[in-house]
Amino acid sequence: MDIISGQALLLLFCFILSCFLIFTTTRSGRISRGATALPPGPPRLPIIGNIHLVGKHPHRSFAELSKTYGPVMSLKLGSLNTVVIASPEAAREVLRTHDQILSARSPTNAVRSINHQDASLVWLPSSSARWRLLRRLSVTQLLSPQRIEATKALRMNKVKELVSFISESSDREESVDISRVAFITTLNIISNILFSVDLGSYNAKASINGVQDTVISVMDAAGTPDAANYFPFLRFLDLQE
Repeated sequence: MDIISGQALLLLFCFILSCFLIFTTTRSGRISRGATALPPGPPRLPIIGNIHLVGKHPHRSFAELSKTYGPVMSLKLGSLNTVVIASPEAAREVLRTHDQILSARSPTNAVRSINHQDASLVWLPSSSARWRLLRRLSVTQLLSPQRIEATKALRMNKVKELVSFISESSDREESVDISRVAFITTLNIISNILFSVDLGSYNAKASINGVQDTVISVMDAAGTPDAANYFPFLRFLDLQE
């Protein structure tokens, strides 16, 4: 039985390997036929592509690469073809002239893990009916000139509260955590616009720490590089965890 089980596992492994090779060969053939449509870019390594060129400071790496390959270049990040825009003129062309075509964003694995891409204005495609509804509500109820003018007094009052707290702390010769008080001010402005109530207090340190820590942890999780973003077939392994 052990011999049969070993042979079965070997056959299964060979079958999976064959399927993977067929898939990658077919995919690479399709990509190579369409590669002429991509902008110029640096040579790619097998499997990882150009990930090794990104480095710890992507903006600096892209600026250096653009000196060789131009302001519009293509990089292969794992299994993903990526077009990098590295000049103000090209960025203006993308963000203004062709904004409707290029406005969609590919959700990261961290966003997909909670299905947030189906409910967020940031991640929904511009062709989505829900995206159009959320955009219309945002423009008319939050970002219109009338609404911004209507909340002017509120924003001024919250800034005055911030300045007053810093002044009082200075009189008491107490240090001020600028990051914390700026977060509280922003949070209170947003919460008053949406719910007409303050959610944070300058004098209750413990009450706001949980909210701030949650926001920071969410931003860290969404911004941390994840192998599954470059190799989607690895999502089931949850490597970021």
